[in-house]
Amino acid sequence: MNNSERRDNARVSARFDVSCLHEGDYLISFSKDISVDGMFICTDTPIDTGSIIELYFKIDDLKLDLDAKVVWINSSGTKKDRGMGVKFINLDSAGRGNILRAVNRVAILEQEMIN
Repeated sequence: MNNSERRDNARVSARFDVSCLHEGDYLISFSKDISVDGMFICTDTPIDTGSIIELYFKIDDLKLDLDAKVVWINSSGTKKDRGMGVKFINLDSAGRGNILRAVNRVAILEQEMIN
């Protein structure tokens, strides 16, 4: 079973800056895609699978600050394919609504670029 088959919700392609905080260390990178449940963060120095991290990112004027768990790592392929898949955790209904709004914004912007 590949990663997309294990997801509950489809991801949309999205590139935006993402800051990760883990045990006092910052990782500044960018996203490859996002869904209501998680995202892929491009990096040559992924954090260990199972680690809990804090994520900070902004889509348009929507600022998000949330916790995530590193669920898988890809250390091979092209630079844009290397990184870590994270699952958002500890989301309350307001947080989940914020993520849904962010994903919808990305999907709308992506559709506008195609048309």
